[in-house]
Amino acid sequence: MSELINAFLTRIPCICVSTMLTRHQRKMATVFFTVALVTAAINQMFFTHKVEAVTISRNSTTATAVKVNPANIAGNVFKVEAGRGDAAVVQDQFFPKKTEIKVGQNITWYNPTLVAEPHTVTFVLDNKSMTGVVAPFSFPNSTQFMPLDNSLNSQPTLVPSKDGINAVVGLNARAFKPVAIDSKDNVKIMSPNSHYTMTGGEKYVNSGWLIPKGLEQSFPGSANTFTVIFEKAGTYNYACLIHPWMKGAVIVK
Repeated sequence: MSELINAFLTRIPCICVSTMLTRHQRKMATVFFTVALVTAAINQMFFTHKVEAVTISRNSTTATAVKVNPANIAGNVFKVEAGRGDAAVVQDQFFPKKTEIKVGQNITWYNPTLVAEPHTVTFVLDNKSMTGVVAPFSFPNSTQFMPLDNSLNSQPTLVPSKDGINAVVGLNARAFKPVAIDSKDNVKIMSPNSHYTMTGGEKYVNSGWLIPKGLEQSFPGSANTFTVIFEKAGTYNYACLIHPWMKGAVIVK
């Protein structure tokens, strides 16, 4: 870095003489170009993020597996960021978008965002199993919904139906919680921060809402991470239910 700055600065006097700049202008030009070079170096370092067994670059969308010890489970875990950003700018993307691994290796998704922006990692392997973040649920007409915290400005969303059955729109547990639905439509609700083994015969696998560590109080019951071990070769596409344009893929070889 210092050699680059020195090499660049040696050319500044020539530039200044040829353009007949004043001494003050030459000094300001030196400062300007020094700051520019330092800033570029900092940006290069900041936007290169190394994690276990994966190197993620700002300009890269693919994580390439490196040699790992098959007997070391930790060495077989690859990490993918679900979103990035802070209160000013949030990037609704997976970093990297594509991850290449081998059969038997793991991927852990986590949310490093500095604000409580939720994301999901959702594999819809059967289009009929696709779901949404919220859904209507029927309830007896005599049911009354009362807020648990009266200090909140809250009210349930009730939707009258044509057949006279009341319905309430609520947060879908199959989007909010870690869930797996197998080929026989058996539903498995998992605990937050789950580890799941993907056999390839599932219809639907969901991470639940991933929230940055330390910000779970914003969405009680949410998770920080979701880990999947892949037992079958193939391409597994996934997306975020909250941000449908946020897509990724796992290529298992």
